[in-house]
Amino acid sequence: MLRRVLTHVINVGGDLCGTIITPISPGWLFSGQHGWVCSLLGKKHRAEIRWGSLISAPMALTSLLFVPQYWTPPSLFDLDQKIRVGIEDVLWAAAVGGIASVIGEILLRERLAKMRGLPRKRHFAPFVVVVVVFVALDLWHPGKTIYNTIIAFAVGAPVIAYLRSDLIPSMLVGALSFTVMYFALFLIFLSLYPEFIQRYYNIPNLLGIYVVGVPIEELLFAATRGAIWSVAYEYVQGYRLEPAISG
Repeated sequence: MLRRVLTHVINVGGDLCGTIITPISPGWLFSGQHGWVCSLLGKKHRAEIRWGSLISAPMALTSLLFVPQYWTPPSLFDLDQKIRVGIEDVLWAAAVGGIASVIGEILLRERLAKMRGLPRKRHFAPFVVVVVVFVALDLWHPGKTIYNTIIAFAVGAPVIAYLRSDLIPSMLVGALSFTVMYFALFLIFLSLYPEFIQRYYNIPNLLGIYVVGVPIEELLFAATRGAIWSVAYEYVQGYRLEPAISG
């Protein structure tokens, strides 16, 4: 997944005799954007962003399944190579969860509201479905984790849509907008480090379909996760969305 971005300058030797340039995580880019989004939105969406980030951050542990079958990226202190989970993975997972949780709501200019006539309860059924589908697929095809993840999200999204049809517009907008943002950041990264895919991805395990150099797996992941995460807070916490009051 999209993780290593921009460049990292490491001083070699105490006498500053030189530097080497290596790719560093898109997690840093996403986390920087995450901080910018939080500061821009202020208190209005802070609870949703915080919730999305905290719930999503532990998903960094799925890196244990992606390395090395999907890719073997560079990381600070070579943590991805040593223990298969790096600092960038945690930053990336938290930032993705925080941004994806509000992007559809923002673009549709909606706000949270209580469900009319119903006590607010927490609901987890579609997310249990996602986990069960993922675990079953990964046990069946353990070498296809990225596809198992995409399929699990793709199954969970229509379950949410069926149970809460009022969230479908936000889900569709969230999926599309998050994919566009993800794609744009990936293109920026590849313009800085064009050999990254060939160097760090496990090319034989990919479908071999690229969109302007970006593996189709990355875009499918962004779309399916964007669909799920853009309405996760509203679904779990029992909120609905309504047009925001301007002014």
